[in-house]
Amino acid sequence: MFCLTSAGHEVEDQAFVVGALIEHIRTHLAALDRLEQCGYRFPDRSVTLLSTAAREPLARRVAGALSGVSVAHERLTHDYYDGLRFMINTRGMDGGGVPLIDGGVFDWLAKLMSNRKAVFVASAIGSQLAAFLFRGNVPA
Repeated sequence: MFCLTSAGHEVEDQAFVVGALIEHIRTHLAALDRLEQCGYRFPDRSVTLLSTAAREPLARRVAGALSGVSVAHERLTHDYYDGLRFMINTRGMDGGGVPLIDGGVFDWLAKLMSNRKAVFVASAIGSQLAAFLFRGNVPA
């Protein structure tokens, strides 16, 4: 598993959360680019942003900062994440989509510190899944 985490004190307009999500997504996409230079293939990449109604404006800000990748919006329907989640998908051998990378905002740090301004963003790629499914064997 390759994971990223960001934690900090929220700032005006929830800029920390938005910036951290953008950074995580861009970092994972750049990692996929680098893996493709080593014989992996991740065709038809896309990003799915999931949000509660209250966090939808933040999801739109994140989407607006992403270029070169298709972005879809969906409603977040469970409370494991704190209102915002993303997935990076690619096409698998069977032609279907594979949600390869997952991340989002969590309220764990805010609860631990009893401070709602403490924010935590985490994301991860299942590196074993990437190695098994995408090592140069996905048809063009």
